[in-house]
Amino acid sequence: MFKRKKFSDERVTNMQNKIYREIFTIITVICFVSIAIKFLTIGKEFNLIITETIILILSGVYYLFRSVKMGIFSEEVEISNANSKFKYSTRTMAIGIIYGLFLSIIFGVNSAFNYADSTAQAIEYFFIVFLVSLIIYIPGLLIVLLVPYSMAKSQSDKVNRKMLDELDDEA
Repeated sequence: MFKRKKFSDERVTNMQNKIYREIFTIITVICFVSIAIKFLTIGKEFNLIITETIILILSGVYYLFRSVKMGIFSEEVEISNANSKFKYSTRTMAIGIIYGLFLSIIFGVNSAFNYADSTAQAIEYFFIVFLVSLIIYIPGLLIVLLVPYSMAKSQSDKVNRKMLDELDDEA
């Protein structure tokens, strides 16, 4: 009731947002470099990189949550669709398929080198593990990537419609 309205300079706010984006990028790069260094020097134990992994995952989840609640996620998708040859959802599906293929090849090669006794058996192990991995990982990754995207897009659209309705009611 007795709050004073705070006035802010748009130029200052934009500059602050630019600095925050830079800080986010720096922290993300530091986390990835830390993970790479730990893998190369200490080993491939997940418990060594859990802090960096939590930071990376939670920062992405937080950004998604806030952009949906503010209604800017759907606008970001529209801008991305306008600036790219492929729709955002198509790129998301492509990422899921590429990661699925990549994981399947890695697991197939690993099985061929580590468990096969002959060349024929190595080829057989590669294709069996590769195909099973494809069957598991591609649908799984598509679900993991597309379901949150669809839910976030619909929620963000709902927030935008609500904001537009409120503006229409005021006018």
